[in-house]
Amino acid sequence: MNALYTRVTHTIKLGLSFLLLLGGACGCSDLLDKSPNSSIADGNFWNNEKDAYMALVGCYVFPSGWTNDDFATPCGQIYLDCCGGNGVEKENFTSMMAGVNCLPTNSNIERFWDNAYWMIAKQNNFLVNVVNCPMKDEQLRAQFISEAKCLRAYYLFYLAFHFKNVPMPLTNLTLGEANTISQTSQSEVYNQLESDLREAIDVLPDRYDASNYGRFTRNAARVLLSRIYLAQDRWADAAGVLKAVIDSGLYQLDRRNGDDSYEKLFWVGGEYSPETIFCMMALADKYTTVRYQYQYPECAYGGWHQFTAYNELVKDYFCTDGKDIETSAVYDDNDPYANRDLRLYATVFLPPLGSYPGTKYNDLTYDCFKGPNTADSYNRYPLSNGYCIKKGCDPSVTSNIASTPTYTPLMRYAEVLLSYLEALNESAPGEVTQDVLNLTINDIRDRVKLPGYTKAELNSQEAVRKAVRKERRVELAFEGFRYFDVLRWGIAEQVLNHTFTGVKLSDNPNDRNYRGKGSTASSVDKNMYYQFETRSWAAHNRYFPIPQSEMNVDGNLIQNDGY
Repeated sequence: MNALYTRVTHTIKLGLSFLLLLGGACGCSDLLDKSPNSSIADGNFWNNEKDAYMALVGCYVFPSGWTNDDFATPCGQIYLDCCGGNGVEKENFTSMMAGVNCLPTNSNIERFWDNAYWMIAKQNNFLVNVVNCPMKDEQLRAQFISEAKCLRAYYLFYLAFHFKNVPMPLTNLTLGEANTISQTSQSEVYNQLESDLREAIDVLPDRYDASNYGRFTRNAARVLLSRIYLAQDRWADAAGVLKAVIDSGLYQLDRRNGDDSYEKLFWVGGEYSPETIFCMMALADKYTTVRYQYQYPECAYGGWHQFTAYNELVKDYFCTDGKDIETSAVYDDNDPYANRDLRLYATVFLPPLGSYPGTKYNDLTYDCFKGPNTADSYNRYPLSNGYCIKKGCDPSVTSNIASTPTYTPLMRYAEVLLSYLEALNESAPGEVTQDVLNLTINDIRDRVKLPGYTKAELNSQEAVRKAVRKERRVELAFEGFRYFDVLRWGIAEQVLNHTFTGVKLSDNPNDRNYRGKGSTASSVDKNMYYQFETRSWAAHNRYFPIPQSEMNVDGNLIQNDGY
């Protein structure tokens, strides 16, 4: 298992190059500047509490720069949402990850695997060494250990969820051990993580002072534990830990910017929102991501328009009367972007169509109808469709877009509210009262000026289930939840086996969205929406394949069925 060993040994030798604490930057940089990377190694380190703290700082360094295939990076989250049917990556990365054409040699999947084990190796190296590091405060040592175990649990959980049975190293490995390690069953991984997180909940603080903002807290551990429970349909357990987060009273939905609150939550500065539970932060000119290089449309500051949102997602956003497009009195299919959910405008760059003038971004107007081969044209590439992902794009970033310091939310309060409602509805549907609806889904809808649900409207377990699932899709879009949700709900085979669509086109040559005629006309569905990609997903695609590069090295690994 060479990739795992490489990352373990890299961490032993270089992982203590204690970079800035992403998610808790304040107060750390001065300390780090005094310790040149080349002077630090395990052999002359681990001498006191300060060393232990510096090592912990290194544990919080998430992948940055051009590292995209990761369970915590912004592009990694978009990849996973595209896998789940919210959109597509224009070089076909995401459709190839999640469909019948997926192979064990898929390089994106391999990088998700490798980057996860790189992070796990850092945590293991810390855990091996911190137990013997001289520290006066044993309670602080226990806290440090719990923080590292939570960070490790984050990656181990997603490995087990997406790959099923995976190696679970809990300590540093030799080359021989790395090349012969066997897989641990998914259930055993979940059990280990549950134990680690429950222990952490008892040890971690509720919050930190400003100089340590962003470290793992008790409630962050609870949220991660709730995801493990949701993945196993342990509904009552999930409801219990999520209710504890709610009852802590430490979080609330961010309404600081009025009607723009949802959109601005994901801009620079949103990391300090009252809604943020845990996030991956960045630092300008040091630890950044390339997300805007990928996300921005071509018309905006040299963006690549790498991602496209499916029209199937666009259609799922509500109308201003709170209804879906099938039942709303204010929806007009000839004017599909008028009178829509504020979250749609915050999430997707929309073209001018009907009465909608096109998404404004600073002094730019997004437009995919300027003609063939123009910037952002709806059919510019085989996997273009006229939409572009906007969520998280901050209009203050207009240069150096391959190095953005915008943070990445990993856990926020809206997730807690929706997951709690889902878990309660599945475990004790009779307890879903009007007060519960108001506390959870209606609070989320109120922020974006949508009417709440009455108990009479959601008068059955199935009605609540349907409402929660739709709300999760639009509220959490491109935050990495969609593939997680469709897999655990068992609906992937249903929602990922059809032809996906894009913007609405016209047969009228005088319309800007004219689709052409004859054999060169763009394909459309019965409602005139551009048909551009057919996807196929089979039951064996429930799990990613174990990377072939790992199988080639470690003969003890067993490939997932179907690959």
